[in-house]
Amino acid sequence: MIRHLVHSLPISHVILRVAALFVPHREREEWLAEWRAELWHVWRSCNHQAEVTAFCFGAFQDALWLRGNNKHSVPRRLFRPGSPWRCGLSLAIWAVAGMLICFCLPGARRAMHPLPYRDAGDLVMISRAGYSSEHAPTIRLEEYQAWKTSTRDLFTGLAFYQPMRKRIHVGRYQTADMSVARATSNLFEVLHLPIPVTARDQMNRPYMASLVLSQKVWKKYFHGDAGNAGHIVDIAGQKVRIAGVMAEDSWQLPGQIDAWVFEDEQHMDALPSSTRGYVLAHVKASGLSPHAVARRSMTVFRDTGEADRYDCVSLEQQAQLPFFFFVFTLFLACLALPATTPLPLGEYPVHGDRLPSIMRFRRWFFLAAKVSLIVPIVYFSSLDLAYASLPIDSPAAQGIQFVSSFFGFLFAFRWALQDQRRRCPECLRLLTNPARVGQASRNFLAWNGTELICAVGHGLLHIPEIPTSWFGTQRWFYLDSSWSSLFSDTYLASAGTS
Repeated sequence: MIRHLVHSLPISHVILRVAALFVPHREREEWLAEWRAELWHVWRSCNHQAEVTAFCFGAFQDALWLRGNNKHSVPRRLFRPGSPWRCGLSLAIWAVAGMLICFCLPGARRAMHPLPYRDAGDLVMISRAGYSSEHAPTIRLEEYQAWKTSTRDLFTGLAFYQPMRKRIHVGRYQTADMSVARATSNLFEVLHLPIPVTARDQMNRPYMASLVLSQKVWKKYFHGDAGNAGHIVDIAGQKVRIAGVMAEDSWQLPGQIDAWVFEDEQHMDALPSSTRGYVLAHVKASGLSPHAVARRSMTVFRDTGEADRYDCVSLEQQAQLPFFFFVFTLFLACLALPATTPLPLGEYPVHGDRLPSIMRFRRWFFLAAKVSLIVPIVYFSSLDLAYASLPIDSPAAQGIQFVSSFFGFLFAFRWALQDQRRRCPECLRLLTNPARVGQASRNFLAWNGTELICAVGHGLLHIPEIPTSWFGTQRWFYLDSSWSSLFSDTYLASAGTS
C-alpha cells in the first residue's frame, strides 16, 4: 500500500529522498520509513496535491534537527556548549573579524603596514618638540633656507612643505575647500616616491606650479579621468597645472593632505620668512642604526652665540608608535593583573590513576592558546577603535588606542584565568550545575561554599565562600570509576555555561 502511494506521488517521493540525505546514516532508513507512513495518512486526509507537497517539505526541518542533535556527530561533540573547541573557535573568529575590519579601514590599515618610503630609517623630520611636533608645524621657512647650505655634511636632501586650507576650482562652476600642501619641488625625491610623468614633462614648458592630487580627490572631483592631466586649475587665484595623482596610501606624514602644490626655489623664497611648515631630511649614511638616528638632535648656533636645539625624529619610529603603544600596554596589563585577580588556579591533587602527561600538558596548552588568541584580538580591536575615523598622528586616536588596549588586555586576561578555573582538568569542559553546600553560620567549623560538577563525571570543584586558613582556595576532587554509571556523556542539564 505504502509502496503504491510512493509511486503515485513521485514529487513527494523525491522530496523525502532529498531530505533523507541530511539525516545521519544510522537513522536514515528508519526515519524514511516513518515519514512514508505519515505521508500515507496525510494522503488519505488531504484532497489536494499541494497540501501533500507542503507536508513533505517539513521533512527538511526534521532532518536538520536530527543532524544537529545527533549524539554521534563529531562537530556536535567537539563544539557543544562549554567545550574547549567551542571556546577556541569563538576566540579565533573574533581575531579574524578584527583583522578583516582593520584591512577595511584605511587608518587602521596604515597603522599596521610599514612606511612605503625607501630607507625610512634614514628619513627624519626636523622639529622643535619631538613627536608632538607632528600635530602642528614648528619650523620657519627662513630656518629651512639657512639649513640648505649649512647642513650639507649631515643630510643628502632637505625638503619643506606647509599644509593649508585652500579653495580649488575643480570645474567651471564648482569649487571645493581642500587641505593643500605647498612644498618644495624635491619633496618626492627626498621621500623616494615616483614622480608623475606629466610633472617631469613640464620642465620643457614655461614655469607653472605643479599640482599632484590624492586618489580620493581625483575620483571625487575629476571622476578619475586621466585626460585631466596637464589641465590648469585655479587655487585661491594661483594658476597650477595638474601633474599627476598620488598613489593610494603613499602619504603617511603629518597632515591630512588632499593635494600638493610644488614650487621652485625662487617662488618658495618669495614667501614670508615666518611661514611655518614641516622639514624632512635624508640623513647621510653614517653606519648608525635606525634607532640611533631616531635619537639624533641638531644644534644650530646663532650669530649671538646662543644655540637652538632641534630634534631629528625618524619617520620609521613615528610609524611604529601604534605598535609601541600596543607592546607597552601589554606590559602594563601584565603588571596590573596580579593586583586585580588571583593568579593561582586552585589545588589539583594528583589523580590516583596517574593522569597521562599529555592530558596534563593539554590543560596548560589550552590556557596558552587562549592567551595567544587574546593578543591579536586586543591588537586589532584597539586599532579599529582608534583609527576608524581619526588619523594616525591624532593625539585623540593614540589616547583611544592606549586606553582600549590596556583595559582590553586587563579584562581579557582576567577572563582567561577565571574561565580556566571553571574547567575540568581532564576534559577541559566548563563545569556545570552549581550547588550551595554548607551553612554560612558554620563557616569556620565545616566547609561552606559552591560545588560544581563535571558533566562527564571526572570530579567535583569546591569553591569556598570565604577563604580560611584551612580552605583558602578552590579544590578539585576526582571521582573514581564507580561513579560513571550516574553520568551520561551525551547530555547533562547545565546552568550558567556558554
